[in-house]
Amino acid sequence: MTLLVVRLGAMGDVLRTIPAVRLVRRALPDAAIHWLVEEKWQVVLEGHLDLDGVIPLPRKRWGRLARNPLRWPRLGSEIAELRRRLRQLDAGLALEFHGNLRSGLACRLSAARVRLGYSGHQQKEGNRLFTTHRVPCGSRRTPRMERNLDLVRVLGIATAPLPDGALPMVSAGDAAARELIDGSPGLRAGYAVISPGASRQQAYKAPPTPLLAAAGLRLVGRGVTPLVVYGPGEEPQARAVVRSVGERALLAPPTDLPTLAALLAGARLYVGGDTGPMHLACAVGCPALGIYGPTDPQVNQPWGVPFRTVYPENRDYSGIKRRDRQAGGFEGIDPARLEAAVDELTG
Repeated sequence: MTLLVVRLGAMGDVLRTIPAVRLVRRALPDAAIHWLVEEKWQVVLEGHLDLDGVIPLPRKRWGRLARNPLRWPRLGSEIAELRRRLRQLDAGLALEFHGNLRSGLACRLSAARVRLGYSGHQQKEGNRLFTTHRVPCGSRRTPRMERNLDLVRVLGIATAPLPDGALPMVSAGDAAARELIDGSPGLRAGYAVISPGASRQQAYKAPPTPLLAAAGLRLVGRGVTPLVVYGPGEEPQARAVVRSVGERALLAPPTDLPTLAALLAGARLYVGGDTGPMHLACAVGCPALGIYGPTDPQVNQPWGVPFRTVYPENRDYSGIKRRDRQAGGFEGIDPARLEAAVDELTG
């Protein structure tokens, strides 16, 4: 039997889907499992022992082609090639974890005989038109991990214990991470990773520097070196955190995802916002301290590791809809709560 997994992005969502897919592999060891994912996140899945193949969807390139009518024939040709490749799998079951128009169309292109997705608010943009069977997605405050597991439970597959990510890119980044750690006595003695940034589209998720600095100073007091990492365009925020913590904090060099995964695998703690790196920490077994402002700490909570979440205590997240998630930031978070969480997670 061949299964097609459809979760196109983003990184945190892909990472939170891996445990559910690993459970399917445990239950169906002889199945062939292929995953359709945006090309940008192929590195997260490539070489995974529980997958038989990863099919990249070139979203950005297709977007560029779609904007130029003269290039529509090429776009049509590439879509036809993806259709051919998906149908060549002859999938009997497609698991549609994503739930939007793009993923639904891709699922339908596969011609899988059973296309299992969601009903309710988790399916958007008419996604229900492309699935043959649907699972209730729970309330709007159902944790994302639980929602992914619901798609597995309906197949009669046990969802406990929850597996980790088993990411092959940890090994790929190990040499670069080891070189960085070996070059610093502070890191060799024990370190925590602080990630201050967020993607350009989700910059509102980035915690303020004073909150990250409060956690960093507490780490220093406990003999743990803060290692501040950053992605493209995030270096100014990272340097601001280092300056606020002082000379005991270290600024990491530019790191790719495999190196970051390897660094997190050896860290005592991750500190940051509701972003992909937090879920990467969970996938590699690193305890996590999540700092939440506009996004719901219940829906997007860490998973599979010891964790604490800190968020504005007076905010009613049950009344915040997805389109209103930028209505409030990190106001009202007492730095003392971060310090207490650091103590609990590094004790």
